[in-house]
Amino acid sequence: MPNTGRPSRDCHLCRKRRVKCDLARPACHRCIKYGAECPGYRDQQELVFRNADPTALKKRKKRTPQTPGVDESPSSASDTGFSTPALSPNGDFMFTPSTDVVLVNGVNCNAVAPLTRPVFQHWTSHSVPIVLNVYSNFDFIQDIYNSYNIDGPLIWAAHLFSRTYVTNLRYPTAISRDAHAETERELGGYLGKALNSVNKALSTPDGAFRDDVLATIWLLSNYELLVGSLNRTETLSPWHLHARGLYSILKIRGVAPLYTAKGRMSFWPAYSMVQIQSLINNTECPPESQEWFDVIAQSPFPGEALGLHVSLFISKVCSVQAKIFSFFRRRDFSGASREYGDLFAQMKAATHELEDWMESNPADNHMLEIYVISLYQSAIVKGFNAVKLLINFLTHYPPCPIPLQQLMADRDYCVEIAQISAQGILESVPRILGPLAAKGNEKSPKTVFDAVRTLWPLICVYVMEICRSEQRLAAEEYLFYIGRELGVRQGLNTYSGKLTLPQEARTPFGEHGGL
Repeated sequence: MPNTGRPSRDCHLCRKRRVKCDLARPACHRCIKYGAECPGYRDQQELVFRNADPTALKKRKKRTPQTPGVDESPSSASDTGFSTPALSPNGDFMFTPSTDVVLVNGVNCNAVAPLTRPVFQHWTSHSVPIVLNVYSNFDFIQDIYNSYNIDGPLIWAAHLFSRTYVTNLRYPTAISRDAHAETERELGGYLGKALNSVNKALSTPDGAFRDDVLATIWLLSNYELLVGSLNRTETLSPWHLHARGLYSILKIRGVAPLYTAKGRMSFWPAYSMVQIQSLINNTECPPESQEWFDVIAQSPFPGEALGLHVSLFISKVCSVQAKIFSFFRRRDFSGASREYGDLFAQMKAATHELEDWMESNPADNHMLEIYVISLYQSAIVKGFNAVKLLINFLTHYPPCPIPLQQLMADRDYCVEIAQISAQGILESVPRILGPLAAKGNEKSPKTVFDAVRTLWPLICVYVMEICRSEQRLAAEEYLFYIGRELGVRQGLNTYSGKLTLPQEARTPFGEHGGL
C-alpha cells in the first residue's frame, strides 16, 4: 500500500545512529567528518511504498544494512570467541565470529549457530576480555581478574586501556578532530574513575595489600605507554607517578607476600617497572631491594633465577650511575677522580659475574627469558654510557691520577661492550615480536604486551650516544613501527636523550674542540 508516513531519507548509518543526515551525495558529510565510509541511502522505491504484510515486514526489519569498507575477516581469536575488535562509526566495538574453539567452564562458546555478520556491542562489554587477550600469557593479570568483583578499580582500568588500544590501533590518524576530542573526554572520565577507585581502596587498612589495586596501578602505567606519556625530564609525569605508586605499595606490603607463589607473581611486574624508572632517572633502586632479593633467593621458584640475577645486576648498575651523576650535579672533579677506579671496577665485576652465571645456566630461549636478557643488555648500555661520560669528565681534570692513556682505553672498552649489548637488543626484537618485526600483516592483541616490553631496551639504544649510528637508526625504525602498527604511542614519543650534563662530560679533552 502507499506509504502514508514520512520515511527517513537519511543514509543507513545516520538512521542507525538516529542523527540528522545532510543527504549529500555520494557520501553524507557527517560520515566523512567522523572518518566512516558512508554506506549509502535507501532505495527510492522503499521510500515510496511500505509493505503492510506482517510476515514480509518482519523479514524486512531483520535486514540490517552492511557498512562497506569494514573488514569482516577474523584475525586472532580472543577469549570472547570473537576476533580482534574494531571501532564502529558510532563508537561501539565490532566483533566478527572466531573460528577457534573457546572454552569457558568447559563449554564451547562457539558451539552455536554461526554469525553471518559482525556483532555491534558497546565497547565496555568486552574491555576485560581485550585486556585478558593482550596479557594472555601473563598469569598475574589473568588470576586477578578472576578473583575480584566487577566494580573494582581494575575494571575501570580495563575500560581505559581497551578503549585506548583499539582507538590507537584502528584509527591512528584518520579520526576527526571532533571525534578525537570526544574520545579524550570519555577516556578522561574512565581515568578519573580508576584513580578515584584506587585512592578509595588505599584509604582502607588493607588497600595496599589488595592485588587488584597493585594490578590497576601497573595497568595504568602500561596505559601511559599506549598514550606515550613517558618523559625522562618530567619526573612528575603520569608514568613516573604510577611507578612511584608501585614502589610505595611494595614497600608497605613488605616481604610477607614473597613467601607465596601469588605474592611473587604480583611482585615481579611491579618491581620491574620500578627498576626501569631507576635506570631512566639515574637513581638507586629502592633500599629494600636487597631484602626482597634475599627472601626470593632462599627459595626461588622454577624459572625465577634469571630474573633474580638480572635484577641484582640492574641494582648494581643503578647504584654506580647514581653516584656518577651526583658528581656531575656538583661538578665534583676531585670526588669523581677518587672513586672512578672503584666505580669502573664495580661495573666490570657485576657484568662478568652475571655473564659467568648465564654461561653456567644457559637460557632456553623462552619468550620471557629473551625479554629479561634484553633488559639486562639495556642496563649494560645505560651503565657503561654513564662510565663513558665520567671518563670524559675526568679528562678535563689535570690533577686526576689516572693516566690519560688509561682513561681512553677504558673509554674504548665501555663503547665496545655497550655496542655489543645494543646489537643483542636489536637482534632480540624479531624473536619477541615475531611476524610483526618482519613487517608482516598479522596484528594480534597478544603482541601488544610483547611490544611494550621491548620499548625500554629500544629507547635505550635509540637515545644513548654510545651506540653506533646505524644501531640507533634501527632502534628508531622498530619504535616507529611499534607506535604506528600496534598503537603503542610511546614508540612515537621517545623521550629526549639530551641529559643535563656539565660540558666536560659530553666529550673528552681535545676531541671535537673539547676544553
